[in-house]
Amino acid sequence: PIEGGLCSLIYNILGTTGLKVSKLCFGSLTLAPLQGNLSPKEGGQLIAYGMERGINFLDTATLYDNYASIKKAMEFSDKELIISTKSYDYEEKGAQKSLHKALRELDRDYIDIFMLHEQESIHTIRGHWEAIEYLIKEKQKGNIRALGISTHRVEGVYGACEIEELEVIHPIINIKGLGIEDGTREDMEKAIFYAKSKGKGIYGMKIFGGGNLSSNAEECFQYALNLEGLDSIAIGMITPEEIDYNIRRVLNLN
Repeated sequence: PIEGGLCSLIYNILGTTGLKVSKLCFGSLTLAPLQGNLSPKEGGQLIAYGMERGINFLDTATLYDNYASIKKAMEFSDKELIISTKSYDYEEKGAQKSLHKALRELDRDYIDIFMLHEQESIHTIRGHWEAIEYLIKEKQKGNIRALGISTHRVEGVYGACEIEELEVIHPIINIKGLGIEDGTREDMEKAIFYAKSKGKGIYGMKIFGGGNLSSNAEECFQYALNLEGLDSIAIGMITPEEIDYNIRRVLNLN
């Protein structure tokens, strides 16, 4: 097992949010009903295991239906946990329901990062503007600390850069460019660099190409960890051994 937590050299400030997040983000879809289907206790124990080893950043979504596991983790560990969640809502009513569900089921007074799920471009962002306006008001009330989007598209990254209130971007990026819907790896790199120049916080997803690149894990890690602009990388984990392995890779340990 890993002794101690992540070293202080691999915590980054997430853009203009002021949130100091671990370079390794716990991607929690793997333990949700859609995939691993761990019980809340099992999922909570796994997340808490990562928290005790220094992972203070977790990615989830309304769709994942795993808030109970995350709540359990915060009962099992007193370490800090910065939570980013997502919804597909485009109207105020839906966004309100999703936010209140997260606050209630996580038993939190605020959500660290609330994101619009799988945005494609400035056009889809504008199509969700009623929801965004509601979330901006909730941020002003202190119920949300930062807003953002997740995206599989280069144009999604550029679109978020046009909206000052969207401080965080969660784009797909990996060494082969797998899953990028409207361009190449190089196109996404340029978009990420541009977003970083605009002060956006960025944490990448699917660095193993949805599992298709797992046989080249070391190469994938080296690429993602050396890519300028990524404050953190979200990786799905479902065993303590995976958590230890990923921490070692992020720390560049054998």
